[in-house]
Parts: sequence; C-alpha cells; structure tokens
Amino acid sequence: MSTIRLALAQQAAPDDPSRRLPLLRRWCEDAAADGAHLLLLPEMWSTGYAPQRMNTDHAWDDDELVLAEIPRLAAGLGLAIGFTYLARVDGALRNRLRLYGADGAIALQYDKVHICDFTDGTETALQGGDGFVCADVALGGETVRVGAMICFDREFPEAGRALMRQGAELVLVPNACPMRDDAELGDVRLQQLRGRALENRFAVALCNYPAPQYDGASCLIDARGRLLAAADAQASLLPAELDLAALRRWRAEQDEVWGLAALRPSCCR
Repeated sequence: MSTIRLALAQQAAPDDPSRRLPLLRRWCEDAAADGAHLLLLPEMWSTGYAPQRMNTDHAWDDDELVLAEIPRLAAGLGLAIGFTYLARVDGALRNRLRLYGADGAIALQYDKVHICDFTDGTETALQGGDGFVCADVALGGETVRVGAMICFDREFPEAGRALMRQGAELVLVPNACPMRDDAELGDVRLQQLRGRALENRFAVALCNYPAPQYDGASCLIDARGRLLAAADAQASLLPAELDLAALRRWRAEQDEVWGLAALRPSCCR
C-alpha cells in the first residue's frame, strides 16, 4: 500500500477539561474506522493554546492525563497520533509535538524552535527548541520520513530547508493562527506553505483551529505545492490521502533541479 491516509482534527478544545479525553477518543475511533493511519491535532489542543496556561506555576495535570491515554489509543486502534503540549525541559517549558506511532511508542518528538512574541506576548515564557528533526515512521505499511514545524516555524524558509536536508517526505504542522481570513494578508499564509512544500519537495499536513478561535484551513499539500484536501472554517475531522509512491517518483525525477546536489549554500550568505 502506497497511499497514506490522514485525519486532521480541526476541532476546538473544550473549556471543561473532563470533556477532552472523551472527545479525543471519539475522534481517534472515527479516524481509525475511516482507515486513517495518522491523526493530527491543532497546536496545544488540550489547552486550546491559552496564554494564561503558559507559565511555570501550572502543574500540567490535564496534559499528563491526555499524554498517558494517547499511547493506549494509538496501540489499541493501530493509529499514529500527533499531539502538541507543554513539556518541561530542565525547569523550562517548551512547545512540543509528540508523534506516537501505531504501536503506541514515541515515533517523533520535536520542540518548537521559533517562539512567537506577538501583541500579547503569548509564548515569551517558553524556551525554543534545539533544532529541526525527522524520523522514520511506520504508516500504513510504509516507512515514511516525517518531520515537523509548529505554527510560527513555517514562516521561516530555513525551517523547511533543514527538514528537506534530512530527507523529510511528510511534514506535520500543528497550528494556532489565522491562515486565510486576514484583512491584510488574505490567504498568503496558505500560499506560503504551498511554496514551502514545493521548494523542499515534501508534503505538508497542517491542522488548525476552527472558527471562531481561528479560521480553519487545515489541509494536505503535496510535494508539488498542490492542495490535496482542504477544510473550510468549521469544525471537522478532515480526511486526506497522500500517494507516497507518486511523491517519491516525482522527487526522484526532480532531483537535479530541486535536490541537494543543486544547493550552493556558500552563495547564500
């Protein structure tokens, strides 16, 4: 099987913490029943990307409960699950994506490198990660080279290029910001992400929050920058399919144009 089936959970985080696990279980079960190999949630879904929770005084008990359940769900359903949360590293907090494989083991772990400092100083209490990482992940009978960018990371071309140099085939992007409904920017962020995919020859799966928190636009983009699946602004569990064999054929055909052999980093300073 060369088709990788994804489920993008464009869903809001409930205010009541007791509702989080039941909802997550339901979405995982629905995704698995639909044949998905991987489910991705928006950035820091369990907290709803809430600024008031980004401080070192919080015990993070709710996140720990969810984290304890996810490997059981993954192994029980044979479903890889990508979940972003606040992690402690040497006393500091980091914005972390953890991808559990279909066997329940940690397949990929990545800490957000580029920390935002917008008008509300949302992430200034957090520590940036140490670098971009890729891992070989079993999905639907295939071994896929998976990397990650978290939200603001995708604004920087170097993030995509770092993953490209590590051989990324599929990049996961948990997100928490407007993607296309901006009075000044329009859909430029979505187009920007399509450019990231094309220039680095990898597919991108982005999962954002629905309206009214943000504006949805969760999507799967192939390595040619084409939208394979896209959500509107409403809450949904978006199915998306990636033809891995086609991606690999195209990458091989384009190696001389887009591949590592064409890079001349000494000229880009």
